[in-house]
Amino acid sequence: MHMIQKYVLILLIASFAAISIYFFQNKNYHQDNLSTKVENQEGIPGGHFALTTHNGEIYNSESDKNLKIIYFGFTFCPDVCPTTLINMANTLEELKDIKNEITPLFISVDPERDNLEIISEYVSAFHPNIIGLTGSVENIEKVAADWKVYYKKEVNEDMPDNYTINHLDIIFIANKNNNFVDFVRPNTPYKDIANKLREILKR
Repeated sequence: MHMIQKYVLILLIASFAAISIYFFQNKNYHQDNLSTKVENQEGIPGGHFALTTHNGEIYNSESDKNLKIIYFGFTFCPDVCPTTLINMANTLEELKDIKNEITPLFISVDPERDNLEIISEYVSAFHPNIIGLTGSVENIEKVAADWKVYYKKEVNEDMPDNYTINHLDIIFIANKNNNFVDFVRPNTPYKDIANKLREILKR
C-alpha cells in the first residue's frame, strides 16, 4: 500500500470514529435528558396517534385498549434498531401466554425511505406480531414531538440518499389510553422487560 493510500485510510477511519462518537454522545445526551424529565415528572411523553400500518391499514391508538410497547427507529438503521427489535421479539416470545394483551409498535422516523413494503419486510423479519407504522413527514414529527422523541437526519453530502438518522433508543410503554406508563432503557435484558410488563398488567 502506498504512503498516500495509508494516509487516506487513516483519515477515513478517524473521520468515521469521530462521527460515531458524535452520534453516540448526542443520542445519549437526549436519552439522559428525557430520562431525567420523566423521573422528575417533567415533560411526560404520550398521546394518541393514527398512522398507517405496514399492511396498509390505519392504526388508531384510541381503538387499541392493549398495553403497548412503542419503539421509534428506521429500517436502514445499522445497529441499535435491529438489536432493540430482537430484544422486543424475545420479550414477546417470553410473554406468549399474554400476547393478546400487548401491542408491539415500530414507528419509522424515516418516512421518506421507509415505504410500506420495506417496513413490512423489516418488522416481519423480527416477529409476526410487531406492527410497523409510518405516515407523512408531518405526522411523524407530530407523534415524535408528543412522545418527546429526539431524531435528526444526518445528511451525507457525497451520497444524499445514503443518509442516516440519529435517534432516541428507548422503548416506551403505554396503557390503554396511550398514556405513558414507563420506559425501557437500551440493552435491558428481555426477561427484565417481560417481568416489567407483567407487573404493569397486574395493576
